[in-house]
Amino acid sequence: MDAIIEKVRELSHIKERIAELTERKKELEAFFLERGSVDVTDTKYKSHTYADGDSQAAVTYTEAQSLEITAPNYLEKALGDSTFKDIFEEKITREIKPKNKEIERMLIGIFTEGFIKSSPNDVIAQLPCDDKAKSVLAKKLKGAKFETDRDNLMKIGGLSEEDAGDYAYMFAEAVVWQTLCRVAEMSGSDKDRIIKSINLGVSVDSSTKIAVT
Repeated sequence: MDAIIEKVRELSHIKERIAELTERKKELEAFFLERGSVDVTDTKYKSHTYADGDSQAAVTYTEAQSLEITAPNYLEKALGDSTFKDIFEEKITREIKPKNKEIERMLIGIFTEGFIKSSPNDVIAQLPCDDKAKSVLAKKLKGAKFETDRDNLMKIGGLSEEDAGDYAYMFAEAVVWQTLCRVAEMSGSDKDRIIKSINLGVSVDSSTKIAVT
């Protein structure tokens, strides 16, 4: 355990050093941006390199220009349709994304098979607590944040941490199924067909991260 704590301290220290170095990096970059602008003024050059003759270290300042077409209608009217199409290309992109987090969680849950074919009320009915607690939990549980649902199950339902975790997962998976059922009803499409379309039409990337304090 001591070895782990030592690594925790080391990682925390590294984070502090990174913050300090990042701030210093910004200061140095600001210096070279200002100095580079001065050194290329009134010259034909758009870049300037500052090199350390005793090493391979170097900093290069570069000026670049980028173009954005902000009002294409004016250009198209002046040039005419034919010439406009000859010298410009038009790209129309289509971006599709869920309108809310509930639909996003449903798509992820179906794709990753993180669902059970039960309703949230069915899960509430299975809870090992009295009816009063079940009634309160029916309003508190959302299936959106595992930790929040687990903590409510422990505090209101009196469940152990392990049992609360299991039921929190079950509830979230039931919410996924409930959302799918609602979408199926809205579309008039068969649930199995929608599941198949989700598996063919979306992809889910998993990532990991750590937080250091």
